[in-house]
Amino acid sequence: MGIALSAGLAVALTACGSSGGGSPTTAPDGGDTASGIAGKRISYISFGQQYEFIVGLTTTIESRLKEAGAQVTTLDGKSDPNLQTTQVQDALAQQPDALIIDPVDPSLMTAAIQSANAQGVPVFIVESLPDGVDYASFVGYDNVAAGELGADTLAKFIGEQGTVLQLQGGVASKQAGERKEGFDKAIAKYPNITVRDLKTEWTAENANSMTLDAFTSDPDIVGIWSHNDEMIRGAVAALDQLGKNAKSGESGHVFIVGHDGTPLALQRIRDGIQDATVVYDAIEMGNLTADNMIAFFSGKSFPKDTIIKPFIANAANVDDASLWGNLPALN
Repeated sequence: MGIALSAGLAVALTACGSSGGGSPTTAPDGGDTASGIAGKRISYISFGQQYEFIVGLTTTIESRLKEAGAQVTTLDGKSDPNLQTTQVQDALAQQPDALIIDPVDPSLMTAAIQSANAQGVPVFIVESLPDGVDYASFVGYDNVAAGELGADTLAKFIGEQGTVLQLQGGVASKQAGERKEGFDKAIAKYPNITVRDLKTEWTAENANSMTLDAFTSDPDIVGIWSHNDEMIRGAVAALDQLGKNAKSGESGHVFIVGHDGTPLALQRIRDGIQDATVVYDAIEMGNLTADNMIAFFSGKSFPKDTIIKPFIANAANVDDASLWGNLPALN
């Protein structure tokens, strides 16, 4: 999927808000102007470019850093933690000035990041923070709150009763585990709701086959919560195949709440197919990561840890131009 942000758009996006935490960090031996990053060689190991969210995140990081004069090499992790480990080692062999890492499985990334620590290469981490590593910056997200928000939103749609599916992310994924934790905790407030967990592993293909099986065994399922918007594509195809594709407001509609706020999810909301998405702002995360790296190489202070908060996009605000999924460069 080829997407490019214009320089003007990238600059405009820096106005996104954030929730900061942790102690301010100042780069050692840094310069005193924003030009400190110019000419620096940055290796970015992404989670996997098959996801719209990751494309938006990657595009923002690349655009901002290149605009500031850095040389950025992006490696596609393809949702494979073993591949990512190899990519980090290969990147370190090229002696980069810094690494950006979006771990597929944080527990399997610790040793690779420790290798970067040993070489004195600063590491900027996004999404999931491995234990036992030194890092310059972490920009994360409150996945537990996202799961809680997804549960409360779906419960309201279905009148707080009925059976719903939970389409799960990767078994080893910290993000998926926390979204499930939040969802399970919040949905427990509704005693008349039953949850069936499906181990769909982030993919639309798995969501398609497992949703078909679930509805075949229980045609009265009333709702779906998905750990990402990508899996909804497969679930919707299954509902189409089963003839359970009534739109929002129509009798027999299956209520769907996703996660990420992707362009396709927003379009499904407009079309009455999907009812809401918990927005995980890819552009904000990308901008904050770029801001921190630019500050690092300019000798300026920045928050070491930042946690982004989730919010809901639904029919009431789906056309809001500030939603990352509505940005012209991503559509």
